Amino acid sequence: MKRITIKDLADLLQISTSTVSRALSNHPDISEAVKQRVKEAAETFNYVPNDFAINFRKKSSKVIGLIIPKMSMFFIPSILEGISAILNKEGYHFFILSSEESIEIEKENLQTCANSRVDGVLISLTSQTHDFSHFKKLDDLEIPIVLFDKSLSEQKYDQIVFNNEKDAEECAKQLIDSHCKNILAIFGNKDLEITERRRSSFEKYLSNFSDVNYKSIFCNSAEIVKEKLEIILEYEKFDGIFAMSDETLAGLNYALKVKGLSAKSYKVMAISEGIFPKYLNPHFQFQKKDKIKMGMMAANTLLDKIKNKDQKNINTYYI
Repeated sequence: MKRITIKDLADLLQISTSTVSRALSNHPDISEAVKQRVKEAAETFNYVPNDFAINFRKKSSKVIGLIIPKMSMFFIPSILEGISAILNKEGYHFFILSSEESIEIEKENLQTCANSRVDGVLISLTSQTHDFSHFKKLDDLEIPIVLFDKSLSEQKYDQIVFNNEKDAEECAKQLIDSHCKNILAIFGNKDLEITERRRSSFEKYLSNFSDVNYKSIFCNSAEIVKEKLEIILEYEKFDGIFAMSDETLAGLNYALKVKGLSAKSYKVMAISEGIFPKYLNPHFQFQKKDKIKMGMMAANTLLDKIKNKDQKNINTYYI
C-alpha cells in the first residue's frame, strides 16, 4: 500500500497542507472540529508522520549514532542499558554500528552518522585507531562526539573511561596482601591503551616487592587465554593470578577446568563488571567497574554537548 502523505490528506479533506500539519500537531489556531476531521482521516488511512522531514525542519534528528569496536557479551549489553536509559528518557533514538575492530569500517561508520544527520555520536574506538584525522567530517558538521571506554593520548573530545590505573593497582595490592609470591597476569590486546594502562600500573606496584615473581601474557580473546594457559600451567606454578577483564577471566576459568585445576588453589583477582565472576566461580574476586554507569554518563555528556554547542571545554570523566 502506498504511504499516505499530508498532501494526500489535504486533497482528501479539501483543505491546505499547512492546516493538516497544524491540526495534527494540535495547533491552537485550528478549530476542534477540523482537528477531529483530520485525525479521523489520518487514522482511517493509516497516516504515519515523516519524522525525518519534521526533524529536518527543526534542525534536529533526535537520533544518536552509537559506534562500537565489536559486538561482545563481555562489554556491550550493560553499556547499551545505560545509554538507552538516558536517551529514551530524553526522547532520543539511537542506532548501533559495529566497526569490527577495523579502522576502515570505523571511517565508514562515521560517514554513515554524518549522512544520517545524527545529533551526536557516542563511540568506543577500535584497536587500530591511533588518531582522530577521520573525525574531521563530523567536526566540520559540528556534530558533537563523546568517547567511552577507550581513549587516545590526544584529548580532543570528552571521554568517559574507567580509572584503569587505580583498579589494576588495587588488584595487585590484594594479591600481595594475600602473600602471593608467584603471580600470573593475563592482559588483553597489547595494542590498546586500556591494556597498557592496566599493565603499567599492575607491574609498577609489584616491582616494589623484590621477593615476588610475576609473568605477564597478552591475549586478544578468551580462546587465546585458554590456549596459552593450557601450556603455561603445565610447567609453571603460580599462587596468584590477575585477569584484566571479564573476557580474560572467562578464558582463565575454562583453562582451569580443562587442566582439572581448582580455583581454590589460587588467589584470583580480576577487573570485572561484577556479574560474570559469580557465575564462573565463587572464589574469584574482583574490582568492580560499573558499565551501566559508564553508558549513562556517556549519554548525559553527549546530550549536554548537543544542548550547549557553544561550550568548548573538553573533559575526561573517570568511573
